[in-house]
Amino acid sequence: MTPDVKVRAAYVSGSARPSFGSMSSSVSINDANTTVSGGNPALEAETAQGFDGSAEWYFAPSSVLSANVFYRKVTDVLFSNTTVVGDDRFNTSGIDRSAYRYSTTVNGDDGKFYGLEVAYSQPWRFLPGAFSGLGMEASLTFLEGEFTTPAGRETAFPGTSDRVSNVSLFYEKYNVSARLSYQHRTGWLDEVGASASADMWWDPSERLDFSGRYYISDNLSVYVDANNLTDELGRRYQGAKERTYELEGFGRRFMVGVRANF
Repeated sequence: MTPDVKVRAAYVSGSARPSFGSMSSSVSINDANTTVSGGNPALEAETAQGFDGSAEWYFAPSSVLSANVFYRKVTDVLFSNTTVVGDDRFNTSGIDRSAYRYSTTVNGDDGKFYGLEVAYSQPWRFLPGAFSGLGMEASLTFLEGEFTTPAGRETAFPGTSDRVSNVSLFYEKYNVSARLSYQHRTGWLDEVGASASADMWWDPSERLDFSGRYYISDNLSVYVDANNLTDELGRRYQGAKERTYELEGFGRRFMVGVRANF
């Protein structure tokens, strides 16, 4: 459009084949946990077509403000599904496994997936003195999508949050490279069950990380990394938030070291 403003558009099509493990004809039976898991040799490739569009404004050196949109129509959606076995196909040695939970990969019907991302990136070189090494990168993404399961139920795409926010403050000056990064994402569907009450969900999560480097010379640097500073816990629930299925925490992690290049 102008030397500083660019508009892009693209038509996109593609396919994703299921993994060899997903197509395996073998199953694993756990009588202690009353579960059966395995592959599905009848899987079809997932296909998609749609468009991308973006507008980018390069308003200063090494700086950009952009907006991106996309839309995909998806066919034969691949997803992990857990149901009840419901028949005698896995009954052996007189053991009735018809009521066991059965987890495998299946194809859904048609779906659609679309979203918007707004992003900003700029080194703040207009600031005076030592502050001119500061800068920021930030993005805000909105996602929507649903597909139909083989049972005819409309559900969200697993692994997809409605909103993802990222903010990073960085400093690059005087041989110092440092970054403080924050991410927040809303809750997301983890696994599709036989019904909405059996779906597995993750709670919303946030993450605060720090990384720092000091370059003593071109070949020698010291570094410090600090991950999960908010000591975030992950909680998974089934159907309703009151039905906690899993609660996990890994604590904060700190790493300090020296790096040499020869």
